[in-house]
Amino acid sequence: MTRWLSWLWLLALVAVPPSSRPAHAEVPVACAASEAFTTPEESLGHVAAAIVAGGPVNILAVGSATTVGDQLGTDRNTAFPFRMVEAMHAALPKVSFALTLRGGRGMTAEDMLPLLEAALTGPQHYHLVLWQTGTVEAVRGERPDGMVVALQEGVDRARDAGADVVLVDPQFSRFLRANADLDPYEAALQQVSALPGVVLFRRFDVMRSWAEDGAIDLERVGRGDRARTMAMLNTCLGDTLARFVLNGTGVAAN
Repeated sequence: MTRWLSWLWLLALVAVPPSSRPAHAEVPVACAASEAFTTPEESLGHVAAAIVAGGPVNILAVGSATTVGDQLGTDRNTAFPFRMVEAMHAALPKVSFALTLRGGRGMTAEDMLPLLEAALTGPQHYHLVLWQTGTVEAVRGERPDGMVVALQEGVDRARDAGADVVLVDPQFSRFLRANADLDPYEAALQQVSALPGVVLFRRFDVMRSWAEDGAIDLERVGRGDRARTMAMLNTCLGDTLARFVLNGTGVAAN
């Protein structure tokens, strides 16, 4: 127990800077993503229909700390789902978008499932469910089959509610990779993303590509540059995820 808590805490230090970071960072050319990272394997019909109707496009984002900004000194409005919505609105200024966050630090897919179900059975109709998971399970060394069952159940609920689903895998971290076996959880996400109406956004791979290119590398910047780098990362992830979703709709930007 102590060991996995220590890992999560160290990851939190890497992932989240103090709240004094810039409110927004421009997307630099250096963190451009290839089509492989911005083209889903399946269309997102529910999102497309909502965009054509002019919105609102209602988005439910469920995840752990990096998704909901649930960490000390964090401004929730700078988490990558908020940046995604900003980028989508910038691309389609005539369409309204609304974001709801559910989840929290240290939560697994099984922990998130009741939150997801409660949101989907509420009065709000969501067109897109963004579900980030896998990191906490990997750090704890939990059996991936429990994660698969939870994801499949949540995906079924989302599809029954008329929503497209985008799964988001763990963030890239050399520290995490060296101390936990991510492969079973990546395989679990890929398995569930093969279901109709579900696609996988490969956050780990796109972050690794930026790190290898020397564009954004949280683990190799000085403490003084961490806030700026994290702001850039959230902005770039949001922009890349927005392009991924919009490319899945086939709707041209205004």
